Amino acid sequence: MILTEAKKERDLFLQPINDVEPGIEHAERTLNELIHRWRRDVKPSLKPSAQESYEWGLKRIIPRFGPMPVSEIEKADVQAFLTASARELAPESVYDLKNRLSGLLSTAEDWGWLQRGVHPVRGNLTLPRREPTRTKRIIKPEQFQNLVMALEEPYSTIVMLAGLSGMRKGEIAALRWNDIEPGRIKVDEAVYKGRLGSPKTRKSIRRATIGNGVQLALESWRDKAKFTGPDDFVFGVRTNSPIDLKNAVSRHVKPACVKLGIPLMSWHDFRHTFTTWGRRAGVKAETMRDQLGHSSVQITLDVYSHVDAEDADAGQIEAYGWVNGTLSGTPSGTSKELTS
Repeated sequence: MILTEAKKERDLFLQPINDVEPGIEHAERTLNELIHRWRRDVKPSLKPSAQESYEWGLKRIIPRFGPMPVSEIEKADVQAFLTASARELAPESVYDLKNRLSGLLSTAEDWGWLQRGVHPVRGNLTLPRREPTRTKRIIKPEQFQNLVMALEEPYSTIVMLAGLSGMRKGEIAALRWNDIEPGRIKVDEAVYKGRLGSPKTRKSIRRATIGNGVQLALESWRDKAKFTGPDDFVFGVRTNSPIDLKNAVSRHVKPACVKLGIPLMSWHDFRHTFTTWGRRAGVKAETMRDQLGHSSVQITLDVYSHVDAEDADAGQIEAYGWVNGTLSGTPSGTSKELTS
């Protein structure tokens, strides 16, 4: 009897506490407090590019929302903030700003600082119309061969690798000699703004297939390279540091394109060209997905291939390395000759 009465008293005492809505105990916590904890506990786990993107957004988010309790930020506040930002920023930057704020508030939900379902950045928000992106440039195989032949080393081999493997510029810059295997390349590192880290996504860690022409070009370059140890960077500069390929495209690749009268190519354009050649040659989308390190086939098909682009026919493309879904072209003569 006494025990029963004690339980009733206990339940009466705890009832108001148990009835409190989730997150109410954090109701006064500000966005500045959230950002402080986020920088300490979450930011270090992100890739450098993501950290940089968040810090860019925080410079704009903190002046507007920093002192506010997280629970008091409303959709109308977010809409006003994004509309004002659109007067100064490009549409893509406004979308990125929205995503950074959304990421912070999702963390607040995960930590119990916000009730589930009241996230003010979810749902409909009026955002500026996105500008159409620059059309990706796709060159013909004969133009690609002329470009490779016109460039000096190591840029000739780098362009050959970019165009015939689809590797990202950061992956090429991080390539080490012990990553090169017969017929393929191990991709498990990447360079972003001079910093060495992991590739873009988990799917980007892969073994990319290369043809004989690329393999011979790499072997030929090793005979001339300054750094040739197993752990040395294939295209290492100065004291065996990764090469800066952002500057290389403006200083070497584009001037060569101008002289040859071909489209001005970027590293990303070589990646698009590679995928387009493969698709026109009938290579399976799944094969290209794995070769490029994409997370889904849809990205490969929707974003990275342009079947309507002016290009050579499948027979010509096949001579440049795409054979039965793999890169296995056989060169004749010098390692720079791409045709079989």
